[in-house]
Amino acid sequence: MAKPVLLLALIDGVEDGVFTANMFVLNEWLEKWYLMLMKQYTQHSQFPNPADISNPFWHLQSDGFWHLHHKTAVADGSTPTKRWLKEHVDFAYFDDDLGILLQNKVWRMKLRDYIVEHKLSDDHWLGKTAAESLWAIAALLMVA
Repeated sequence: MAKPVLLLALIDGVEDGVFTANMFVLNEWLEKWYLMLMKQYTQHSQFPNPADISNPFWHLQSDGFWHLHHKTAVADGSTPTKRWLKEHVDFAYFDDDLGILLQNKVWRMKLRDYIVEHKLSDDHWLGKTAAESLWAIAALLMVA
């Protein structure tokens, strides 16, 4: 559930003008917004404590469309702490096409609605990669 919630927070950050380019810094605004969304979407969850933002920020890389631009060496494979991420990662970014898509309000809101409806509002996310197929969906939205 943490990955789709992070994606919502990032989309909301673009919508609110916090992020104006395809460069997402792990900052105070993102942390607070992520936690607020986690509380909203996990209030009826079996997991009482929301995942720290470092987990989805780091592990979203495995979905193939999210990348970290490192200042220094890459972590050893385990989930780094939020402090480590802030010290060693300049910013994160989406693949170029998805980054461009997020700059368009209509497509951004369609993607946000999809995440809420299909990744957070039902039980389909259980046992799956939470962000799976997001890039394919974004590609379909660009063609539609």
